[in-house]
Amino acid sequence: MSSSPGGEEEVRRLLAAYQQYQAQADGIMRQLNLTQVAAEGLERASIAVEALDKSEAGQEMLVPIGSGSFIHATLASKEKVILNVGAGVSIEKTPAEAREILKVRKAEVQEGSRKLSEVLARIDQEMQKIQAVMQQFEEGEQAGEHQHLHLGGAGSEGVV
Repeated sequence: MSSSPGGEEEVRRLLAAYQQYQAQADGIMRQLNLTQVAAEGLERASIAVEALDKSEAGQEMLVPIGSGSFIHATLASKEKVILNVGAGVSIEKTPAEAREILKVRKAEVQEGSRKLSEVLARIDQEMQKIQAVMQQFEEGEQAGEHQHLHLGGAGSEGVV
């Protein structure tokens, strides 16, 4: 650490900001993983609805029950698909309506993922700025210089 009191304070401030950005980045990465899981689930549901169109009532099939497990079942009807709309509420839709709803949901999840990726990129840029300033502090300390450097500037406001 720099021997100048102002330099030490600036280093502490930068380290705290870096740690805060790191925590935000970790949270966003977790959210991105969840959006990936949601998108995969929506894709599997879309594929299942497509397969329903090619099936016949009374046809024997394997129905996934989770964790790679299946049960044998007989298709009673291919006229309606039951979709979860949230808060424990489900609705019946035609396969065509279900496909459209699933398509819209998947697009929404992908848009959310895109926005999260943009925020993550901005956080990464801010972290890189902090690393560069810290490097300058370290180089200045090694050269015996004690400069007060300031991080900020255009584009650093408003990062979540």
